[in-house]
Amino acid sequence: MKLLIIIFLYLNFFCNTCYGKQNLIAEFLDNNIDIDVGFTGKKLSYFGAIDIKGDLVIIVTGPRKKIKVFKKEKKIWFWINSSSRIFADVPSYYFVATSRPLNQIKNDSFLKINQIGLENLRFEGAEEVEEIERAKWRNGIIDSMKKKENYFSKNGIIEIIDEHLFKTEISFPSDIAEGVYIVDTLLLKDDSVIGSKRSFINVSKSGLGEKVYLFATENGLLYGIFAVMAAMLFGFLVNEGIRKINA
Repeated sequence: MKLLIIIFLYLNFFCNTCYGKQNLIAEFLDNNIDIDVGFTGKKLSYFGAIDIKGDLVIIVTGPRKKIKVFKKEKKIWFWINSSSRIFADVPSYYFVATSRPLNQIKNDSFLKINQIGLENLRFEGAEEVEEIERAKWRNGIIDSMKKKENYFSKNGIIEIIDEHLFKTEISFPSDIAEGVYIVDTLLLKDDSVIGSKRSFINVSKSGLGEKVYLFATENGLLYGIFAVMAAMLFGFLVNEGIRKINA
């Protein structure tokens, strides 16, 4: 399959260069992720080709959402939520891959304007607090996303093959959000963007997982009752099993 993709990229690339200038093309082996019962995450392979030598940057951004963040404080022996802030436009997933270290590719202003790198992500909200305090809330969101493996401390690596082909892998955890993920690929040279491509990844529930989710969403009360009854039945069966073993 990978060989077919490479052949396809070569043919597509050179056909495009015959009819018009195109410095960059890129394709997925498969850009769909189906979340079903037992889903444990997935890796997607991303291939491409370039006509001119340069630096490559790939940015994957998940659906943006509004979240409420709580600050915990220890009171005597207990941790409690002492305050909260609401942030909007927070990516549910964020990943960057580069052909060489990011700080060697572009200047800080370019990275900040284009929100490339975790330190340059911008969230809306909590403008009423001082910038230093707001940065602590923002860093708390990023740390939380890292623990869930939806954000990454280290950038991914883009492998260049024969000076024209490239590939990378994008990993997704088991609890990824549904929706459309945006994949922006940039070809940079001499402080300029000389090629760009926007692709998409579709994440959706399927099979039994989708049916359970739809039932829970549309029939919240019934789903809650069913869940309680199932838990009680499970507890009863475990109890009976232990009783018979000990009898």
